[in-house]
Amino acid sequence: MNEQQNNGLSVSFRIDDGIIEHNNRSFIAKNVVRERIPDNITYKKQNIREFYSELFGEALAEYNSRMKRRDRIIPNYYEHIRKGKQEKTFEEIVVQFGDINDCSVGSENGELAKQMLDEYMRGFEARNPNLKVFNAVMHLDEATPHLHIDFVPITHTGSRGLSTRVSMSGALREMGFAPENKFLTEWVAWSDSERAVMEKILREHGLYRDDKNVHREHWSVDEYKRKKQAAQEIRSMNDHINALKKKSDDSYTSEEIAAIKNQNDYMRSEITKRDEKIAALSRQVNAAFVPYEIYSDDKLQYVADGLTRAKIPFIEESRMLYVPDYAVKTANVIAAHYQSANIGTIRDRIVLDIDRLIYSSTSVENLLSKLKEHGYEIKHGKYIAVKAPFAERYVRLKSLGDEYLPKMLERRISLNGTYARKVRERMSRSSEMEKKICSVILDTTVAIHRFRIIPKKTKPQKIYTFSNDESLNLLVEQLATIAEFGIVSRDGIYAKAEELKNSVDEKTKELKALSNEAPTLKSEIAQIRFYFENVQNRRRLDSMGQVRLAAAKEVVDKHGIRSESEIAELEERLKLLPIYIRTVQDKLAEEQAWLKRIDRLADVYECVIEGNYIDNLVKEQKETELKNPEKNKYGGIRLTVLFIGFSKTQARRRLYHLSNYENT
Repeated sequence: MNEQQNNGLSVSFRIDDGIIEHNNRSFIAKNVVRERIPDNITYKKQNIREFYSELFGEALAEYNSRMKRRDRIIPNYYEHIRKGKQEKTFEEIVVQFGDINDCSVGSENGELAKQMLDEYMRGFEARNPNLKVFNAVMHLDEATPHLHIDFVPITHTGSRGLSTRVSMSGALREMGFAPENKFLTEWVAWSDSERAVMEKILREHGLYRDDKNVHREHWSVDEYKRKKQAAQEIRSMNDHINALKKKSDDSYTSEEIAAIKNQNDYMRSEITKRDEKIAALSRQVNAAFVPYEIYSDDKLQYVADGLTRAKIPFIEESRMLYVPDYAVKTANVIAAHYQSANIGTIRDRIVLDIDRLIYSSTSVENLLSKLKEHGYEIKHGKYIAVKAPFAERYVRLKSLGDEYLPKMLERRISLNGTYARKVRERMSRSSEMEKKICSVILDTTVAIHRFRIIPKKTKPQKIYTFSNDESLNLLVEQLATIAEFGIVSRDGIYAKAEELKNSVDEKTKELKALSNEAPTLKSEIAQIRFYFENVQNRRRLDSMGQVRLAAAKEVVDKHGIRSESEIAELEERLKLLPIYIRTVQDKLAEEQAWLKRIDRLADVYECVIEGNYIDNLVKEQKETELKNPEKNKYGGIRLTVLFIGFSKTQARRRLYHLSNYENT
């Protein structure tokens, strides 16, 4: 082993956007040495659309065969994922040992890096059975050897949707990479595991890992240079495509047409994104990190979360954040919103905690002990006072309102079990469908008082109870829908939905016809009158009048009118048309409301029969808290609680007609 090899080598494992044309050299960037292109090693090269057909063809056919509603059928799964927003069509990682300084192509260490990359690639699919590789190539025609691995992540979990479907998080979880918290995600766990594999390969070759810029690797100069190089590649590719566009239509090859269709718009958007990243990285590279002191652990975490969402780098220490000098103002803005990020006031949070704990308490003393278990401090005296873990002062229970006086708390506790008892009574005389929903109602109440679910009131001005809970009331609403429409099975839901949809379509057509009839009928009455006024003296009419008379004659024949007195029937219909229209409009609105209720029942029931309703509710709640930090901690999950399992678009569409949820 030579002296150079005694030095450590860095490892690079990064996620990239993935440009297949670049990887396969359909497009040649400026940094590529053309003479070395034949040296590249291609491990896999398959058309992604064909690959999707192989992976998901059977699962897609099975899914479509059990869909009762046509609007839920997926004709093409690749296009479904491509046009969707939840998952990418494929993922790409770029793997590299060393850098241009110690592992350049052609050097001794470059050859060693090539060998190690080959070992890594040949073990990749065995380590990652849920990551299906369709394109993989080792580039030896650039400055340093590196791998581009493109794969489709698949999962088999979940009873909704395809039995085999695209999901990066699902794929990683199936492979045993579970998230520990919002920072240590499946991605992080898997990336660390793959870097460990790279370290093992290094050790097997007598080398060790040399971490460069370990504390600021995400905004290092090297990263900046890589992003800038990528942007230059994109610009060059875009120039190439624009040059192709100037060619005559008959001189295009099929590959060139495909390149234009697939990459032109994408490249333009990528240029913008890359330029934004480069600008941000330039600022980060040149930034000086300054201390930002925060003496509240909760507030520190809140600011750290805000900086993460804003993609601002920081270093966290005990009660201290080090942030770039350009981001101090942003940190101040985030910190200023800390209080408003919670549910109204501290008193509101205390009230909600008490309201939930009442349902699992046997007495006031038992309630106070449960508050202690949740970090509260209790002070007994003339009045009972509590101090929340997120508060600095004690609050007397009596100051929270009459409902929180000890006697009223005892009374409320004495009513424990009433709600659940009523639900169980209903279960005893319910259908199987209703029993399933009732069971989920009971599970939801348990999840609420065990603090798994943050509730939301239906009537904000009243105290929180299970009867005043939006998520529970949504489930109760479905019981009412089942009873009202006499639905006894899952198939019955979709049959009723189809029936209502057909009826709505028919009435929509009828309403359109009636709306168009009024001006037509008015014009025809005028023509009929013209006919009877002039038919006896038609010879006196000029040529234009003769034409009008002939047209009017056709209208008369159309309605079978023999005398002028019969026009009154048409006039009566014209007079009654607004009434007919209003009648159809009212019936149409009624049936549309029914259809929306049935659609909502279908969505909720599908979620219920999965058996993981509560877990989904908790998951969606956490995701909403991360995505919407500006909404209060307890109130910002309204949409999720109401419409668990819905897409955001569906949920918002269904919200507008629910009078109880006008403020969402």
